[in-house]
Order: sequence, then structure tokens, then C-alpha cells
Amino acid sequence: MLDNTDPMERTSSAPPQERRTAPAARPLADREVPIEGQTTASINAWLDGDVPVSAVRGADTARDVDFWLRIEKEVEVRREMKTPAHVYQQIMESLPEATPQTSHWYDRELHLNPVVAITAAAAAVAVGIVIGIALMK
Repeated sequence: MLDNTDPMERTSSAPPQERRTAPAARPLADREVPIEGQTTASINAWLDGDVPVSAVRGADTARDVDFWLRIEKEVEVRREMKTPAHVYQQIMESLPEATPQTSHWYDRELHLNPVVAITAAAAAVAVGIVIGIALMK
């Protein structure tokens, strides 16, 4: 349900349930694609497990059903695949013995020259003054 949240239209003394109106039919947006017929909806219902395959298999959906059944068989085969022992051993041997040490920019100490710090602060104050003057005009 859609609630009318426009404060200008709340002047009515009727309860909110009576003020609600059905939304007007809106035109189809550019990015919306209408579903052609019930074939897509029925295949989606079958893939979701809502209907059996016998209810979906027909002349116009047979190709789609066969496609998804082939995908399901391939997924089952790949799900049962195991990595060979020698490949697992090669992977483990290629890993370094110790964890490599990495340095991040936030781990380093900050060394700041006092002259550079004073110059940066003066520049920031000058920029602030210029912006303040520009806003006052």
C-alpha cells in the first residue's frame, strides 16, 4: 500500500484509510522489460521449486527446460570433483615458510620538518582568509 506523505494534502478530516487512493496506472519505463507470455514465469517457478518439471515441459518451453537440466547435471559433476593429491601438495610446497612482512603507509612514523609545518599552516590560514573574503562579498 502506498501512503500519501504530501503534507499539503493532509487537510482532510477523513481517516487515513479513506484518504488512500489506488495508484494511477503509470507508463512503462524505458528500462522495464515486459514478460512475454507465461513461459518465463512458469520456468522461473520450476527453478524456484514451486512446480514440478512435468507442469513446465511443453512445446514452447522444452528447449529452456532441457538447458537448465543440462546445467544442473554439469553442476553436480563439478561439485563432486576433487583436487588431485599431487596438485594439493604442489600448492602447499609453493607457499613460503614464514609469512612475508608487509609495511603499510599507516605503520610508518611521520617525520615533519618544522619549517614545512609552519609553511603549511600559514598557507591554510591564507586560503581560509581568501575564502572568507570571497564569501563576504
